[in-house]
Amino acid sequence: MIGTDHAAAGAPDAIETHRPLWRRLANRNLLYALAVVFLAVVLWRSRFWDSGDAIRQFEARDVVLVPLLSLALAIPLAMRQRLILSSLGFRFPVWSVAPITYYGNTVGFMTPASSGELLRPSLFQRIFGLPLPQGIGVVLFERVYSIFLFGLACLIALSWTGTFPRGTGVVLAPLFLAACLLPSAIVKLAPALRSRLPLDRLSRLVPHRIRDRVGDMVQESGATLQRLWGSPRLVAGFLGLSVGIFLIMGVQFWLIQDGMGQHLTLQEAWVVLAASAMAGVASGLPLGIGATDAVMLSLLKAYGVDTATAGSIVILTRTLINLPSGLFGLSAYLIAVRQKPLAGVEPRDERVSRLVPAGAGRNDE
Repeated sequence: MIGTDHAAAGAPDAIETHRPLWRRLANRNLLYALAVVFLAVVLWRSRFWDSGDAIRQFEARDVVLVPLLSLALAIPLAMRQRLILSSLGFRFPVWSVAPITYYGNTVGFMTPASSGELLRPSLFQRIFGLPLPQGIGVVLFERVYSIFLFGLACLIALSWTGTFPRGTGVVLAPLFLAACLLPSAIVKLAPALRSRLPLDRLSRLVPHRIRDRVGDMVQESGATLQRLWGSPRLVAGFLGLSVGIFLIMGVQFWLIQDGMGQHLTLQEAWVVLAASAMAGVASGLPLGIGATDAVMLSLLKAYGVDTATAGSIVILTRTLINLPSGLFGLSAYLIAVRQKPLAGVEPRDERVSRLVPAGAGRNDE
């Protein structure tokens, strides 16, 4: 039940109403202009006009099933996002966080160094009343930990493909599991490391105007990150949901290569997909132009796929995975932009209340 603090809950609307009309229209037009640019880039990058011959060799059932799996990702992604917010004391329905989350996941993998995520903290602030520094902390936690686990999952799959001596996967499994907890361990050791590093001296090198302007925000974002990575329940839940997300993605790519008459195992399919995606993100190029395709083509050939078939698989991946994901991400973005502000959740302990604005609403479940 939404709390009774209507003034606080309605504050964003009041602020919006008192802004000049031309500024409101300019802001709205800018958001929609970004959507048009995003759509154009997604369509251009997918090069769907080259996929005619490859799709004709593909079963009609899989042409429908593979894009639907992209849509199915919205559920575990939203559950993961809700789990993060609940760790800060916020409670929202899964459906309310799904648009922002799906949009963030899409642009996170389609923009250089996940730069498209820059808009997400402001959407958290406008819709959920989450302070901007906390929103930055939430996005950093989700994106950094997700990419870390993504790469780790690629190494785990590689150890089970037969590339290494038999039994390597079994021996390395406990080490990989322990590696999942590495970021949390680093955060726990941060206070001790801080005392040994001359961080205060280094901070003096930053102009005081910049330090005064962003210092509090950096500290609050850091406190949010420390709280999130210090929560065993969150880390375990995030890890479990991420495994489900990666499994859906792996099955998508496996269906594509299987539809082209190839016989890669699920582990091999995941290695090809994950390694090529990581190469695209690391390249710093929009949508990983060139790098993603080159790595995918090379790995497919390394697993015995002939060049022509490997090229068709790359094209089908663009058309049946990247293009639908981009269109679903665009739809999620438009829904998020049009979402009305919701009342926040009153934190249940003092540690959260220091991070949440005093005017946040309440949600009693």
